Amino acid sequence: MAKKKFSSDLLRDLHAEAVAPIPSLEEENTELAELSLDEQSRLEECEEVIHKGLKTFVEVGSALYEIRDKKLYRNHFKTFESYCQERWQLKRQRAYELMGAAEIVNQLSENLSEISDKTTIAPPDKESHAAALSRIPAVLRFRAWQKIVEESVQQARPVTVKLINEVTDTLIDEQDTAEPPAKSLDENEELLKQMRSKVAKAKLDDVRIEISGKWLIKNKLEDIWKRISPDATDEISEDYRALITLNQAEKIGIIRKLK
Repeated sequence: MAKKKFSSDLLRDLHAEAVAPIPSLEEENTELAELSLDEQSRLEECEEVIHKGLKTFVEVGSALYEIRDKKLYRNHFKTFESYCQERWQLKRQRAYELMGAAEIVNQLSENLSEISDKTTIAPPDKESHAAALSRIPAVLRFRAWQKIVEESVQQARPVTVKLINEVTDTLIDEQDTAEPPAKSLDENEELLKQMRSKVAKAKLDDVRIEISGKWLIKNKLEDIWKRISPDATDEISEDYRALITLNQAEKIGIIRKLK
């Protein structure tokens, strides 16, 4: 039985405060291909999250992110954009706004899970708040959110985009002031010389480089890699990783001839 479609207004109006645009990756065409049983199952689970009424922007954004990242749309659609438009009546920009906001909340949630006292701090519960935090570098984002929550309590003010922007501007100014001057080109070159010197003295088998499944798939090298690599798995996915020595890398032409 076909799944019941929901109104595109529900997606558009979800936590509908003004949201700053979030940069997106370039769209790419994907070859139509049958999904495995596991992939089909994950697609149905992700779509169910979206279909069930969009409880939160985090769940929806995370589901869309997984569908795009694993190309679970490729059974019927060549691009993620066409999937969003035809399956959910959802424009590309809106999909990426949801995904970007969800990613920020998930990152903050991971930080919160690493500290013992989580009673007074919760991750953002509005999409516009998460989008406002995208202005600040990721390394400062958790510190910024802690400061925002503290300011909200101390000033008896609700957390708003205005408050987030105020704290964010202050932290960015402080960071710019505290940052040491960038190293000159001469200093960087000297550091690189030291690194090259150490690498040159290292045993070639001590230094390894990584081959990713994503690269192999993009260049249609999976079958060749299976033949020349005894450790290759039967099914090479985008998550596949293999470490090879510099000698091996030289033999297959990934790096130039070693001196």
